Amino acid sequence: MWKPYKDVFIFEVNVKDDMKKLLTQQAVPTKRQVLRLVMSLFDPYGFIAHFLVHGKILMQHIWRSGTDWDDEITPELYRMWGDWTRLLVHLQEVEVPRCFSGVTSREMPITSIQLHIFVDASELAYACAVYSRIVQAGEVRCVLVAAKTKVAPLKPLSIPRLELQACIIGCRLIETICSALNLAVEARYFWTDSTTVLSWIKSDSRRYHPYVAFRVGEILNTSNVDEWYYVPSKQNVADEATKWGNGIEFTPTNRWYTGEPFLYQPQSKWPKQLKQQWNTKEELRAAFHLHRSLPQPIFDVSRFSNWNRLLRTAAFVHRAVQTFRGGRIVGDLTSDELLQAENTLWCQAQSDTYPDEYNVLKYNLTHPNETPKLLEKTSKIIQESPFMDDAGVIRMNSRISLAPSIPFETKYPVILPKEHLLTRLVVDSYHRRFLHMYNDTVFNEIRQRFRIPQLRQVIKRISKDCQRCKIKKAVPHLPMMAPLPAVRLTPHIRPFNYTGLDYFGPIMVKQGRSLVKRWVWVALFTCLTIRAVHLEIVHSLSTHSCVMAIRRFVNRRGSPAAFYSDNGTCFKGANNILTAQIQDIHENCAVTFTNARTTWHFNPPSAPHMGGCWERMVRSVKAAIAVIAEHPRHPNDEALETIVLEAEAVVNSRPLTYIPIHNAEQEALTPTHFLLHGTQGIVQPRMAFVVEGSALRDSWKLTILEKVGT
Repeated sequence: MWKPYKDVFIFEVNVKDDMKKLLTQQAVPTKRQVLRLVMSLFDPYGFIAHFLVHGKILMQHIWRSGTDWDDEITPELYRMWGDWTRLLVHLQEVEVPRCFSGVTSREMPITSIQLHIFVDASELAYACAVYSRIVQAGEVRCVLVAAKTKVAPLKPLSIPRLELQACIIGCRLIETICSALNLAVEARYFWTDSTTVLSWIKSDSRRYHPYVAFRVGEILNTSNVDEWYYVPSKQNVADEATKWGNGIEFTPTNRWYTGEPFLYQPQSKWPKQLKQQWNTKEELRAAFHLHRSLPQPIFDVSRFSNWNRLLRTAAFVHRAVQTFRGGRIVGDLTSDELLQAENTLWCQAQSDTYPDEYNVLKYNLTHPNETPKLLEKTSKIIQESPFMDDAGVIRMNSRISLAPSIPFETKYPVILPKEHLLTRLVVDSYHRRFLHMYNDTVFNEIRQRFRIPQLRQVIKRISKDCQRCKIKKAVPHLPMMAPLPAVRLTPHIRPFNYTGLDYFGPIMVKQGRSLVKRWVWVALFTCLTIRAVHLEIVHSLSTHSCVMAIRRFVNRRGSPAAFYSDNGTCFKGANNILTAQIQDIHENCAVTFTNARTTWHFNPPSAPHMGGCWERMVRSVKAAIAVIAEHPRHPNDEALETIVLEAEAVVNSRPLTYIPIHNAEQEALTPTHFLLHGTQGIVQPRMAFVVEGSALRDSWKLTILEKVGT
């Protein structure tokens, strides 16, 4: 309750008649009655938490005793009940100030506000208490803000773990208080008497068990490492709530309500911090170190890059061993010595990669009369039904063991690990033996003697790493294409403002009714911006013919700003003539070149790729002409001109953009849209070209009919 005239919180105890006999020791309470009394005490801020927690501890003892709800508690528990209930009458002495400072900040300004959190734990409970330390006009005032207690769980926990739980509830409580206060807190101090917990907080939490690591992580999310301090147990006020001691006092001057005496002193007189390395071995996560002695390999395979050299080296080592034992051998290496060297190398590769399997199979080989050991189900070679031969080499069992005509190595191939360097040398020797050609041949030959997992991948890797194969299969690196020239990207200009010019041909045409044939060429003018084409028939490769073709083009399409072409002789001559005409201002060129702004650009010599714009158009026009001119005979001038113009119309009607499939009604953009501001309209049906002879015969028949009619 709140006393307004004192501005303090108090507790009022009203006991009903049925509970008075229990409190005056006239009757023994039941489990239900004890719980009723404990839960009837309302203390939301924890002002009497140091008293109420012992009632909860009593209730926990009753649960452990197995007492039923309506059975009386045991004599030992009844004695604890009496010690606890005798203090109920003293609850009326509790007076907790509602205001932290005692006077308003207007009368005396506040210099400093600090929050001090004390945490402690015992075997029965753990608790925390928060105090405000306010310095006002040089005077220090400490008041209990809130407290929180919890009973230790039924499952036994170590004292350091309970201390860590107390730190957890302390951090949660201070976070709730700070979110509710409107005061600017200058600093926070967390006090604990557990050096083990301080070591956990001030060291790397990942070194400890998950129980400790997770809770330390929560503590550091709410507080900083520098805010945690050590306090001796005698100066830890939270000890009031975790231990019964000599009893509990409710006087306003008790340290539970006023805080520890050192809080009223300057900071220099506070408890001194321990000067030690914050490192503890308690709750450390176990680190297992497995020490295993592996046999040293006889041959360092990494020093060899050729299988034959390694094999012969191993054979000479065996010969040297025989020589040291007294059996001197001279001459070239024999097949038996090479076979013995091979077996030694196979055993080394297998023992390096499959040590457990090698030891099990070797034990079974040397102890034939004992029960054979089985390989682990997780073994990589258990599916191969491995066994060890008399030479100590692990081989794969097979179902063709009874075939008399098949060699022993084919029936029982040697098992080799795919990642071992020895396997790479063996596969590389087969790759070189078959001249770096076919991987399938290498695969087939290796399978006759060895069982290598994922052999095809190993062969591909060896072929990929082979330097000779790299050089043989190497292709030149294509350089990155250069940016498009500005004339290809210039917007808002008329068609053929920038024109590319090229010739293609020759085309054989028939002259009149005679059988005399001559050659003609086609001059292709292409717009570099919209990719439209304009075709003109040229009767020779002379400069004069080129000039005439340009004049016809200009009269029909307008004068371009620039011509682009290769280094053709006719083009250079035309450029010289046009330049001279522009300089002399001849009247004959006035119609064609109305200004002197037309320029001619030549591609560098031996750079045909720079004329890709018109070269690609030449190919398209040739393809269109080949489809249109299906008649086997050579056309005359009139037919050729028609064919060329139809090819021009077809090429200019090609789509310049992607034609979407989802919308068939959408019209694609073509060069014709830029030239004619739309499509050509109705497409004329294709008609066969009339040969001149048949045209004369039809004309003669028509003349006869006209005469008969008259």
